[in-house]
Amino acid sequence: MRRLWLVGGGMLVGGALAVFHIVRLPERPPVPEEVVAWVNGRPISMATYEQALAAVAGDRKEGVLREEDRKRVLDRLIDQELLIDRAIELGLPERDPQIRNQLATAMIDFLVTQAQDAAASPTDEALQDFYREEAFRFRRHPRFRVDHAFVAGTSEGDRRRAERLRAAEDLAEGDPAIPLPAGSLLLKEIEQRVGPSTAARIAELDVGDTAIVETPSGYHVVRLLERSEGEVPPFDEVKDLVRVAYVRAQSEKAVRDFLELARKRSDIETTTR
Repeated sequence: MRRLWLVGGGMLVGGALAVFHIVRLPERPPVPEEVVAWVNGRPISMATYEQALAAVAGDRKEGVLREEDRKRVLDRLIDQELLIDRAIELGLPERDPQIRNQLATAMIDFLVTQAQDAAASPTDEALQDFYREEAFRFRRHPRFRVDHAFVAGTSEGDRRRAERLRAAEDLAEGDPAIPLPAGSLLLKEIEQRVGPSTAARIAELDVGDTAIVETPSGYHVVRLLERSEGEVPPFDEVKDLVRVAYVRAQSEKAVRDFLELARKRSDIETTTR
């Protein structure tokens, strides 16, 4: 019976309201200009009410609110505030791990959203400063030109064949295998053809070096002919990527700054190292 208010017609409204999270901040937020109700001195804003109404309307087949929906939605918003008050009185945020995790996640989401809104329209100057300071984020991947041969089998004789190929000037005498295309390739393209272990070994080679990589099916003999290090493309070519990375970085910084300030302002004691 404790949840009877959620069933019947209330289930639709209750389900729609479940998407809303309340984050109580250390400082009281400003009172919204339009308020539909006050609960223990806290306002329920018209914006929150209208969001809830829109959610309920969206769940209706016809997409239109019924006559009784407005009162029911407002009642559920008030009920939600009362339930949250009681949960705090009972210390549920301190005792219930699930609630604690949800609150922490909601706070992170709030900080991220706030930072994203603030950084949504950065100036070109801010983006260019970020581009210069964080150039590594936009550097193109290096490319490799590789000579490659494959020796099928893992016997001692197969190993000696691979050693002879390694010492040869031409690696064309290997067994049939998926060839590496001519020209410079990205590491992921090499990996698709010769596997991750061989591709990783190629990435470690100096130009002119040859290596043998043993795999369950045989030996890959690889020689690095040329390496072109990834370059940072011009700002104008990656401006959209810079904007996305800038907003993400501001979001991450907002969370770090909040936690750093909160630690300074809080009394924290640890009993373990």
